[in-house]
Amino acid sequence: MSDEMASCKLSLVKAIRMMERIDLLDMNGHISCRVAGGDGRFLINARAASRASLTTSDVVLCNADGTPVPGAPEPPSEVYIHTEIYRLRPDVQAIVHNHPHWQTVLGIADLPLKPVFSIGSFSQFIPYFERSSLVNERAMGEELARALADNRAVQIRHHGSVLVGNSVEEVFATAVFMEENAKKQYQAYLVNRNHRVLEGENLKRTQETNWSSKIVRKVWRYHEEKSLISGHLNGLQADER
Repeated sequence: MSDEMASCKLSLVKAIRMMERIDLLDMNGHISCRVAGGDGRFLINARAASRASLTTSDVVLCNADGTPVPGAPEPPSEVYIHTEIYRLRPDVQAIVHNHPHWQTVLGIADLPLKPVFSIGSFSQFIPYFERSSLVNERAMGEELARALADNRAVQIRHHGSVLVGNSVEEVFATAVFMEENAKKQYQAYLVNRNHRVLEGENLKRTQETNWSSKIVRKVWRYHEEKSLISGHLNGLQADER
C-alpha cells in the first residue's frame, strides 16, 4: 500500500469517527476519497462496519464502477452516489453522504438553505434531489450527480445530504458548518419568519474571509483534538485494537 493510500485511509476513518461523535453520522452514512493514479478507484467505509469503531481494515478499495477489489469487504449499497459523482466531476476528490438532522428538517418544511451564519455562509443555492429512497442503482446515482451539477452539495429531500470537496478534511468541515448553518436558520425561523439572511457585498466578503484551506485545517484539528481527548480515536488501526 502506498503512503498516500494509507494516509487517505486514516483520514477517512478519523472523519467518520469524528462525525459519529458529533451526530453527523450514525449507523449509516459514508465517506470516500479518490485514489491517485487516474484509474477511477476510490476508498470508502465498508457497509457492515460500525461508524463508531471503524478501523483502517474496514475501508474498502473500490474500482471505478463500485465493485470492491478481491478480498475487500462489501461497500455501502449507495456506492453509486460516489461512482457517478466521481465520473461526472473530475474536480471532486472526496464525498460524504450523511443524514444531518437540521438540514433534513428544513427540506421537509420546504425551506431552502440560506446563508445565515458566517462560517456556514457557503450554504446557498443548494439544489434538491426529489427521489428520497436509497440511491442503490447506478441510474439513480447518475441522476443525483446531475442534480449536484457543479455545486458543493445536494440535498436528498426526506433523506439526507451529499457534499463534495478537494479532500476528506474539506468535506468534513463542510458537513460540520452546513449543518450548523441549518440549525441556526431553523431556530431563527422559529423566532422570526422574516429573519435576516446574509446578502450582497456582506455575503461575498463573509464567504471569502470565512472559508480557506487554513480554516478547513483549523476545523479538522479542533475536532481531532477533542476526539483524541474523549477517546473516540482510539484503535484506528486494526492491529491497535
